[in-house]
Formats: sequence, C-alpha cells, structure tokens
Amino acid sequence: MFIWEEKPKTGFKRASEQRHAMYKKEIEDRAGLLLRLGYKARDVKARLKKSVDWDFDLQKTPDHASEVDRIVDDVFKRNQK
Repeated sequence: MFIWEEKPKTGFKRASEQRHAMYKKEIEDRAGLLLRLGYKARDVKARLKKSVDWDFDLQKTPDHASEVDRIVDDVFKRNQK
C-alpha cells in the first residue's frame, strides 16, 4: 500500500469541532476588521449574517449561524474605549 492511498486518521467529531472553531474565528476576525473600519454593531451583524447565509446557501444552516450576534457583541465589548 502506498502512503497516498491511506486515509487520514481523524475522527469526524474532532474535525467537526475544528471546523466550527474555524468558522467562529473567521466571524470574530471579520467583526474586528469591520469595527476598526468604523461600522456600527448592528451593521456588522447584518453583514456577517448575510455572509454566512451566502456561504451556506445550498446547504443546511450551520451551527455558527445562530452565534453571529453573540460573537459580534463580544468583539465590540472587548474593543470598547
């Protein structure tokens, strides 16, 4: 057997958790960028919700879609002056 024929030994649950964490981190990063560009929290929430809807248009709604408001609120609270 060749190395490239072997399947990676990652568990589905662990991969799913890593993917979920990656999506949450991406939302945090985008929210931080939009905050620094001067957008208001409600505008950032609307924009990021539309972005998630667009990304998963042909799939079922992902778990992180319901967390956009909380993530944006956390980012704005951390960065208040």
